[in-house]
Amino acid sequence: MGLQLKIRKMTEADLDAVQAIEQVSVPIPWSWECYQNEIQIYWACYLVCFLEEENKVIGYCGIWNVFEESNITTIVVDQAYRRHGAGRLMMDAMEQVAREKKAQKILLEVRPSNQAARMLYASLGFVEIARRTAYYPDNQEDALILCKYLDISLSGAVLL
Repeated sequence: MGLQLKIRKMTEADLDAVQAIEQVSVPIPWSWECYQNEIQIYWACYLVCFLEEENKVIGYCGIWNVFEESNITTIVVDQAYRRHGAGRLMMDAMEQVAREKKAQKILLEVRPSNQAARMLYASLGFVEIARRTAYYPDNQEDALILCKYLDISLSGAVLL
């Protein structure tokens, strides 16, 4: 049987677990204080993925929703729990947030070398729309800009 995963909003009580994952997973980790600030921003939504039985945080993600555009700021799964559906579950949850905020598209940045993430994003309907040269300061790797256009309901809209 698979892992029993759940998603909920990130709280300050989650930040130690988030930092433990961040420090070993991300080349340039964000600080505890950075996440503390992010979870308080009105247009940002940060979520954690956790094991239901243990209430153990195994991943986290964040999305900013500004007007008609949503931007995924981070998505990380603890290395011990990768390939069990946590990434897809978090991506689905962020898409739901974007749809609730009436976003028309979701954008994200990914390293070309991150094949696992790129395969996940492609399977979810993201397409490459641009490249930022030498974007990542740790190794000067480019960033691929991916976009998913959301179906927008026009019910009740008046088209001119």
